[in-house]
Amino acid sequence: THPIGFDKSGERYYLLDSRGRDKSALKAINIDTCEEELLAETELADIEDALVHPTERNVQAVSYKHARQQWMILDPAVQDDFDYLSGVADGELLVTSRTLDDSCWTVAYTMDTGPNRFYLYDRKSKEARFLFTSQPDLDGLPLTKMHPVIIKARDGLDLVSYLSLPLRVDPAGAGRPEAPLPMVLMVHGGPWARDEWGYSSHHQWLADRGYAVLSVNYRGSTGLGKAFINKANKEWAGAMHDDLVDVVKWAVDQGIADPDMVAIMGGSYGGYAALVGLTFTPEIFHC
Repeated sequence: THPIGFDKSGERYYLLDSRGRDKSALKAINIDTCEEELLAETELADIEDALVHPTERNVQAVSYKHARQQWMILDPAVQDDFDYLSGVADGELLVTSRTLDDSCWTVAYTMDTGPNRFYLYDRKSKEARFLFTSQPDLDGLPLTKMHPVIIKARDGLDLVSYLSLPLRVDPAGAGRPEAPLPMVLMVHGGPWARDEWGYSSHHQWLADRGYAVLSVNYRGSTGLGKAFINKANKEWAGAMHDDLVDVVKWAVDQGIADPDMVAIMGGSYGGYAALVGLTFTPEIFHC
């Protein structure tokens, strides 16, 4: 729960609000009467960001992230802009700034096969001019894609996960190798954090060395609602670890992972999970 800012009148403020609900929604709240208006919500994930007009101060769009970022348009005035910008780069869009007359935007794209890309967007001509990337040393390198996958846990819970494969076994970017590979399960820290789609130095490094790499938002990860977080209560080395075992089983069943060559790796909670993997399920994790 956190504020976005005030409307033009100064009488209402915009709030990303999770009180009394599972997932954060965007509300407008009158500061005198406390009357609330629900502006945007989704059952998939928390609303995480809002696009506010620079002078009119109305919320025009909100974003949320399940497997990949999605924008929900609230003001038809920006629909054509988002339709155009969605085709500029195959990445996740962020509007970083806007001129006061709203004629020009600067926008950035998070990419999975390279650094962030920045553009200057002219709303009148509907043209985006490339400016620069955030890490030029990565430009043009043979980097692999990150594939979002939704994997079912044994109790039916959806686990948002991300798979990367070596380029040599997946040159078309289909997300499936011709034969099972040694695989590294990357477990994020926290556990109150989450993995997201985009460029990952660990995924690229390991895939370049010939490994399939799988990251998973196990129960306890954030951004997917309170119930998903709270399913991890008292489940360290329990259901949280079952989620890790279940995604490895999925990768084996899909012909992605060689069951005799699966490693587990991570820092913070991920380091703890690696120790649990070697202690409780050494038959699953061999490294």
